[in-house]
Amino acid sequence: MDAQNPVIVVGAGIVGAATARALQRAGHAVILIDSGEPGKATSYGNAGYIAIDHVVPLARPSTLKKLPKMLTDRNGPLTVHGPSIPYLLPWMARFGLAAYSEKEVRKGIDAAGYLTGQANLAWQSEIQASGLGELFKSRGALYVYETEEQFTSSEPERQLQKAKGLVFEVVDGDRARELAPGLSSHIVRGVYYPEGMHTINPFKVVETLAERFAADGGTVLRGRVRGFVREGRRVTAVKLTDQELPAKAVVIAAGRASGELTRLLGFNAPLVAERGYHVMLQPDNVQFDLPVTPAGRGFFITPMQEGLRVAGTVELAAPHQPPSWHRADLLVRHLKDIFPAVGGAEISRWIGERPSLPDFRPAIGRAPRLDNVYCGYGHQHVGLTLATITARVIANLMEGGELPEPLQACDPGRFG
Repeated sequence: MDAQNPVIVVGAGIVGAATARALQRAGHAVILIDSGEPGKATSYGNAGYIAIDHVVPLARPSTLKKLPKMLTDRNGPLTVHGPSIPYLLPWMARFGLAAYSEKEVRKGIDAAGYLTGQANLAWQSEIQASGLGELFKSRGALYVYETEEQFTSSEPERQLQKAKGLVFEVVDGDRARELAPGLSSHIVRGVYYPEGMHTINPFKVVETLAERFAADGGTVLRGRVRGFVREGRRVTAVKLTDQELPAKAVVIAAGRASGELTRLLGFNAPLVAERGYHVMLQPDNVQFDLPVTPAGRGFFITPMQEGLRVAGTVELAAPHQPPSWHRADLLVRHLKDIFPAVGGAEISRWIGERPSLPDFRPAIGRAPRLDNVYCGYGHQHVGLTLATITARVIANLMEGGELPEPLQACDPGRFG
């Protein structure tokens, strides 16, 4: 290991922490940098589900058809923050082109299929390597449907899942209520994913990864990156506010803020905030121990250590806009429709800025025109799911490996 010139990972969310661990195990000296505490930003508030069923990106024709309604429906599962529309227009134009193109949609499906197809195995390895077993449960996951029409309309996605090798079981309403006691009597169908996993404390997962990383000799540093020192096609140092760190290589894994860093490096990452919300409730009458999501409403209901987490929906917005807290209130109303007697008093609520690129494919791979800069950002609402497989891919690239063919579509240089 070259302790004088370590690999510097910028971003201590779930992707950055997992990448730091993977590089450390590969024999590199690593510094993990973040302006805040590891896991306290976007990674803090996710639904906790390792979403192995997520094989179809949001950039697709069916989403495009809903766009007019998105602009006017503040209560839909996918909406746009009104005051942010002028800022979002260039991004939305790119989104429209990606969603309209059959070729681009296929790239998204193939990339998502590859990543989610290996997500469970990558997580199982990390759970064992970092002693995370107490923070994860393998109870499966349940999607529920409120009408037969809703269930039938989702059949194409299940066919894609089946083609990618995903295991699932279609159940009727009664069986769904056995899997998740307390479900409303109006639920008519369910799809059970028996191989689904979830964490009962997403923040603790990141915190533990950072602690194990430090215990094994890694350095966790608080600081804000202000620039980079370049020599030809290589970055030789990272500039912080008060110091300059020599670097053997750099990994950009700073979530939505990655776009500010890539501009300093001479390439574009058109990231917007895909804002997600959660509400933590007292776990009154919770008799199920797996994530449940009502298809069509765009959120998850997950029993966790601290209570019942109701999390999700998509709100596209410019960075750093005031929260739309009615989105959190909406989550609670949805919960009462699906589990009428479940969930007690509110414990807390949260908003996070999930990093989304317009084609809804993450940026994974070597940065354009730079030989020792690697990228892992833009995972939108599946950052937890894809963190450890992204880490594996980056570690392999740094050892001289090739980017897997389905991930060529995730090239960080594709936006110029």
